[in-house]
Amino acid sequence: MSAPPLGYRAVSAALALPFAGYTLVRTLRDGDARYARERLGLAPRFAQRPLWIHCASVGEVVTALPLVTALDAEGAGPLVISTNTPTGRAVAEARAPAGVYCIQAPLDRPASVRRFFARVSPRAGVILETELWPWLFAAAAARGVPLAIVNGRLSRRTRDAPGWLRASAAFCLARVAAVLARSEDDAAAFRALGAAPDRVRTIGNLKLAAPGTAPVSSESLGQPYVLAASTHHDEESQLAQHWRASGCETLLVIAPRHPERGARIAEQLRREGWRVARRSQKDALAPDTDLYLADTLGELPALIAGAELVIMGGSLIEHGGQNVLEPARAGRAVVTGPHMENFSEETAALREAGALRQCADAAEVVATTVELLGDSTQRRAMGGRASHVLEAGADIALRYHDALVDVLGDALRAESGSTATHCNADRYERMGPEQ
Repeated sequence: MSAPPLGYRAVSAALALPFAGYTLVRTLRDGDARYARERLGLAPRFAQRPLWIHCASVGEVVTALPLVTALDAEGAGPLVISTNTPTGRAVAEARAPAGVYCIQAPLDRPASVRRFFARVSPRAGVILETELWPWLFAAAAARGVPLAIVNGRLSRRTRDAPGWLRASAAFCLARVAAVLARSEDDAAAFRALGAAPDRVRTIGNLKLAAPGTAPVSSESLGQPYVLAASTHHDEESQLAQHWRASGCETLLVIAPRHPERGARIAEQLRREGWRVARRSQKDALAPDTDLYLADTLGELPALIAGAELVIMGGSLIEHGGQNVLEPARAGRAVVTGPHMENFSEETAALREAGALRQCADAAEVVATTVELLGDSTQRRAMGGRASHVLEAGADIALRYHDALVDVLGDALRAESGSTATHCNADRYERMGPEQ
């Protein structure tokens, strides 16, 4: 296995102990020994070599699902999805096609990735977006496992990263069979970072793909509500402050990006004088409830579908925003703050179509929201325009599937002797990781 650049090795070694400590804390907090085992590379052993799809967390899992569904339908199984987080794994387990197995990805350390490949033994890997892990990519190359980056994108932070990190990314890109980028701009950035020009092509934004699952039922809370979706630290307080100042009587529902922050958010808002009900605690919505905190996992799509409109989190702080296509797909008007760098193309497309309003700060976000609450015709028109934008990506999952067949060839297809479309997840569970 080739060693990554010295700079990455030094940083990786320095962070090995903190990462081990974080893994232990997360294991104890969540009560999930499987998380610790699999982060150390102790994944189940598979009877057949699966096609491996790696996603960072929830957002990438949701993006990948239409492609996973297409791969499954075309007989590419058995399939295994790996994620870095327990929440990502939970969403994958809940929403992936039957028989797709879901595991935690190994920590990017030599021993962990060696164990991972020895046990899972994938025949090929599909890497979502920007997951460039040098030891992981080195181990794949050493074992002859071809990798393809799908919906490849590079944030401004990655493009402007320090030299040692850019060298690490170049090391990874030298070990991929293909980079299938979401845009020409991203394709050019991958080439500039070191990807071989003849291995980079633009397919389009996989986030535009139809989800491939049954429509989500809308959540009714017994009254109209505005949803602040996927919020991050400090955004809850900002929105609450301006919501109170606006005098708006519509219920504000906040769904934090990380539901485990629920207790801290509720405590802070109660100190500020808000009467808060928490969904995770099954608190009833009383007539005097000011704010409903939806600090649960897996319910965001239903909450989006039932909202009058959606305020997208991650956009009021310098985080870069969250996925605006989820509310757009549900036909909901979208309001964001100024920081949407992670979804700049999606935001621009919806904004130019008149399906999204982008605001300068929290005060303007709330003012715009109150304005739209008073104009149901405009809200419905914005939702209709959003649906029109998404129609352009109706076949994009199949386009990615065909591109993967082209670049991965026989490695994408199920091994000979396997005629089943779905892998047997129960069998893998019984095999379990070795102790």
